[in-house]
Amino acid sequence: MPHHLDRMAEDLVKAKMENYWPGFELVAYAIYDKSNVYLFNHPKFSNNPPCTYHILKWDTEFTADTIIMYEEYPTAIVNMDHYKEYEDLFSIAVHELFHGYQYIKDEKRFPDEMLGITYPLSKENVELRNQERANLYCAMLENDLINKKQYLNAFITLREKRALKST
Repeated sequence: MPHHLDRMAEDLVKAKMENYWPGFELVAYAIYDKSNVYLFNHPKFSNNPPCTYHILKWDTEFTADTIIMYEEYPTAIVNMDHYKEYEDLFSIAVHELFHGYQYIKDEKRFPDEMLGITYPLSKENVELRNQERANLYCAMLENDLINKKQYLNAFITLREKRALKST
């Protein structure tokens, strides 16, 4: 999956997330596997050109899909081995980047992690969640406003369907 690294860097720039979250700032992020860490946008490493990454050896600091303080800077980390499809990898990276944005803005409203672990993990819920992510991914990259709204409406419909199933 390392061939997705350049695509992800380009898509994150193209997505213009400040349209979704006013004032959004892209924190550092790392996509990793069991051997290497591919680090982007970290202030302690050169970022010229901006879509380049630095290859580091993997270590235990890079565990899970979360936000960490790497070299004293919030860094979204995602294990690429957990995702078969690029869209899934991208959506998780965006999710963790948003938490990094929350961190640098001193935002206090983080999700309830304990509530998350009690969520029913049925095959149907996982499939609905995957479809949600695919629609949200397409909406972020879509330039045509009508198509973008269709993707967002599909995302909302799927999210509501999943919410009804978990109650």
